[in-house]
Amino acid sequence: MIQAISKLFVKEGQSQEFADIFKEMIKPTREEQGCIQFEIFKDEQDDSMLFVLEKWETDDQFSNHINTEHFERVYPKLENLMSREADVNICECMQ
Repeated sequence: MIQAISKLFVKEGQSQEFADIFKEMIKPTREEQGCIQFEIFKDEQDDSMLFVLEKWETDDQFSNHINTEHFERVYPKLENLMSREADVNICECMQ
């Protein structure tokens, strides 16, 4: 099992629009084979900092996610609202 933790940096005043667009990816991603968790969180002190937590059964299933129709359609819209590239950490479960 792997966990992807993404720290997203959204342009000032764009966090609600970002979240609204991001919601287009939630349901179809959660329906993907191997998806255990897919959620977005906002930092309590900084509205421009968001976190996406993803948990997948296998690395291949996570890798396949970025080639899905919904990811390829939605992610470019999100990138336009980001102030810089996301920081992504891929973590392997040690249990």
